[in-house]
Amino acid sequence: MTFWDQHGQEVEISQADQKWLDDSYFMTQQMRLEVDAPRAALSYRVSTKGQVDHDDIPMQKIACRKFAQEHGWRVVLEKAEKGISGSKVSASKRDVIQELRSEAGKGNFDILLVYMFDRLGRIESETPFVLEWFVQHGIQMWSTHEGQQRIESHGDKLMNYIRFWQAAGESEKTSMRTRDRIRQIVSSGHFAGGFVPYGYRAINKGRVNKRDQPVKDLEINPDEAAWVREVFTKVAEEGASGYAMAQMLNQRGLRTRQGAEFQSSNIKRMIQHEGYTGYIITKAARSEFIPQLQIIDEALFTKANEMISKRSKKAMKDKNAAQKSSNPTLLAGIIVCAHCGAKMSAFLHTDRYKLADGSIREKVQAKYNCYQRGQHLRQCDGQSLYLAERVDRIVLAYADELFHKIKSEPYDKSIEQRIRQQDAEHNRQKQAAEKKIKAAQYKQQRYEDEVLKCLEGESAFSQEMLARLIAQAEAEVRQAKDEYAALLQSNTDRTTVQQIRGYYDEFLGWANEFDLAPIQRKRAILAQLLEKVELGKGYKITIHVKGTYQQFLGEGEPNEKL
Repeated sequence: MTFWDQHGQEVEISQADQKWLDDSYFMTQQMRLEVDAPRAALSYRVSTKGQVDHDDIPMQKIACRKFAQEHGWRVVLEKAEKGISGSKVSASKRDVIQELRSEAGKGNFDILLVYMFDRLGRIESETPFVLEWFVQHGIQMWSTHEGQQRIESHGDKLMNYIRFWQAAGESEKTSMRTRDRIRQIVSSGHFAGGFVPYGYRAINKGRVNKRDQPVKDLEINPDEAAWVREVFTKVAEEGASGYAMAQMLNQRGLRTRQGAEFQSSNIKRMIQHEGYTGYIITKAARSEFIPQLQIIDEALFTKANEMISKRSKKAMKDKNAAQKSSNPTLLAGIIVCAHCGAKMSAFLHTDRYKLADGSIREKVQAKYNCYQRGQHLRQCDGQSLYLAERVDRIVLAYADELFHKIKSEPYDKSIEQRIRQQDAEHNRQKQAAEKKIKAAQYKQQRYEDEVLKCLEGESAFSQEMLARLIAQAEAEVRQAKDEYAALLQSNTDRTTVQQIRGYYDEFLGWANEFDLAPIQRKRAILAQLLEKVELGKGYKITIHVKGTYQQFLGEGEPNEKL
């Protein structure tokens, strides 16, 4: 019989050991013990789904049952946790730990036996105190590999802390090895398994893993890829919502990988998946560009993401998106009241006039209105209604001026120089942060090297002081790494020289297409070009151009009052 051990290696179980998995055999052996034999509880845990599938728990069960029998302990309780990470899941959220605590509190067992003490957990700031809790409640703590753990002196407490500190380090190393392996697979341009994004399919192309088992690679699914392109195009060019795109796919009879109808959340995840631009991407790695996997180009990906992010509920409080509507207005979503700051809505309004002959004449016109003023929700001394055609005409004239200016003026390369200076400053900060991490890690290592000296009585540090200094050094390392990560994130968010040129080309492209574009496209262009349009009494209008594009228009006021 073959099982897998905790390291994922195949182990052949002997016939003599296999019988310990037989409950009836084990009960027969237990019946030979003294009536007053010490009562033991056995606890098993495996961390990952893969270990559950490969049945690692029987390995622990054999070792623990044999150990208990050899020591003359009567097993009164057996608990198993499957697929629970000891380094990520707190003991307070692990049912088995809580059940064992409850049984210990009731005095239902005398000994808690585990395969190794790291089966209790691998959180160095918590697990030592879990073990200590059981000892304080009169429970002997044993492992088949490490024997009994006593808590009778400060040295015992330090050794207890060090054991789980080492276990946490091993857990981190295991995670690092897994991430490194995934990073190697992805970096070499191969699929590492898991969820297959819409637009692709996983097929066998002859590649095998180190166990000589076939593994799958990605290729484009032509039918699904066409739908993905259509979704990106409608979102980027027309400002279509995730809900509308989900409805479109559902009406065509399409379903998600799970067989469910599409929701707006599925569309949002699709739009945010950068892999469609020709990459295999995981949390830990990103492949080189793979032309065979490119469904859309990066420009379309960027446009669609800018549009979909503006539509999120959180972003809608501060930003605006082009909104589809049945009326012919241009500024829905970006027009605000200049008097109270509230967003204005667009709708078709019917005006009625009584003529000289007594007849009633009706005229339907698109208008903007301040909803907050109309409903008396806030103080506002502006107008209630504005003719949309008049407002749109003014904004269109200003947009024409902007587009004429961008087409007539040459590209200003000084903008790129400013970006390069910002890059140099960021690199300086990054190097300083890297030095800070190394200094903190050196301090941590220096204290850790004192542990053995402390146990041998040769250190100038007391055990309590050393434990405190190690914890403090670990906190400094974490803080330095967090600061470094924040710098990397800010670098991701910053505009690059390549992006600057892309924004310019985008601006110029809008200028060339705007005159002949349909109303929906003009609305989408204005929503991307303008931050907002403030509309006040007497049709006083202030137009705010987004800074991304304002920089190409030369010096002057960023906001134009008309």
